[in-house]
Formats: sequence, C-alpha cells, structure tokens
Amino acid sequence: MRFPAFTVIVTREAGVWTAKVTDGLDAAAEFKRFTDIDPGMRKIVANQTGLPPERFYLRWRYEFDDADATDLVLQYQEAHRIAEDVAEWREGVRARLVSTLNGQISQRAIADLLGLSHQRVNQLTHAPVPDAADVVKPGRWVPL
Repeated sequence: MRFPAFTVIVTREAGVWTAKVTDGLDAAAEFKRFTDIDPGMRKIVANQTGLPPERFYLRWRYEFDDADATDLVLQYQEAHRIAEDVAEWREGVRARLVSTLNGQISQRAIADLLGLSHQRVNQLTHAPVPDAADVVKPGRWVPL
C-alpha cells in the first residue's frame, strides 16, 4: 500500500523554527525547539488529513538564507543516530566486561583497561548489567 508523502520546508525566522507543508495542505507552524518540529508537524498533518501519522510520510527540506541545507542536516541527523547506537553498545559491552572481570582482576586493572578511574569502575560494579541479548552491536555503515 502506498502512503501519501508531504514535503515540509523548515526555516529559521525571527528566532523560531518555521515549518510549512508545500503539497497542497494549509499546514504551517512555528516551534521554539527544533526537536518539536517532527512530532508537531506529524500531528498537524494527521489532523488535516484524517490519517494517523504512521499512514503518511514527511519529506524534510531545510532552507536557510535561501540555501538548501537538507543534505547536511539529514547527514548530521544520521550521524547522530549512529553515534547514539554506538555509545549504547559501548556502555552495554563495558558493563558486561566490568561484571565479568570484577573479582578476577583488580578494579584498578579494569580501570586501566577501560581508560576509566577506579572509582568509576567501582560505581559500575553496583549498576545493573544488561543481558548479552540486550547488548546489540550496531549495523555496519559506510561513512559518507
């Protein structure tokens, strides 16, 4: 099934983010925070079309001073998601490693291995340890 797609142009004007649908809907809004744009515009489009947000797509276009910054914004957003996934993986692996090595070698040695203070390692020994199945290695990606 094909879902409709709507293009949203995002600009920065007078200290607020302005988002406007350009595909025949009279949908526009101003946002103080960038992170509020996506959910806010999905709600507006859903209200105007009668479709739930999972039944349509939003194509984003970012324009600043009449220059199209869409590719760079989307690349940054993807890089940010990848970095968060990698950081979450690192934290899970680190917690499991500390749990496994604690009692086998000193906390100072674990700290040296991980590049942490022994105090931080001591804190980690008292934190919950994720199951191996919950520590998911992010997919491979190719830098742009």
